[in-house]
Amino acid sequence: LCECVCLCVISILTSLIVIIIIVSACVQFQVKMEPQTKTAKTVGASTGRVCVPTKLTVDELRDELRERGISTAGLKPLLIDRLTAALQQPNAPQYRLSNKGEKKKKKKRSSNKKEPTRDEYATDEEFKLAWTKWRESRDNNNESVKRSRMLAKARREEQERLHQEREMQNQQLEKLVSQMRNEVTFLNKVLKTPELLDSQELAQLEDLLARGVPFNQ
Repeated sequence: LCECVCLCVISILTSLIVIIIIVSACVQFQVKMEPQTKTAKTVGASTGRVCVPTKLTVDELRDELRERGISTAGLKPLLIDRLTAALQQPNAPQYRLSNKGEKKKKKKRSSNKKEPTRDEYATDEEFKLAWTKWRESRDNNNESVKRSRMLAKARREEQERLHQEREMQNQQLEKLVSQMRNEVTFLNKVLKTPELLDSQELAQLEDLLARGVPFNQ
């Protein structure tokens, strides 16, 4: 019977160790996962722009955090602290990943889309037609800008939601790893000093043997 119990304990212990290794690897992968593209890295490295959080604007801070897969929510002091912490991580790139600041501003098209005035037209009918077309053009432009802003807002909210999901997953995985490490420590005690087990520990051992796997769910 003792040999059978020992074999079960060793089997569970081995399974726990393997699962701890796998889950720990998953946690490290998710924490270190950086969604920035190769293009962004190349641009930042080639331009040699050192990232100094305190010298960046709010928009630039959010761009840098977004490129590094970090939450962009909050006011400027929080964004600075968040980016500073990211730069202090091992092997973290110290240059700017966002190249938006380097892009040349588009020149506004010279436009004659001013509101028509009556003295520009010979007749009331021509003026009314021109004004109607101008009004339609303005309304269409305003609607286009509104849609563009709504899409940008939706993308930011989706990115924030995904980031929060990853954080929750990491917390759950870390909790699972901690639980399994405690069970490994307990099973080591079972193997080395079974005579020192109290009634509560014996009940815990029976529960582990009954489950046969290190998951509560």
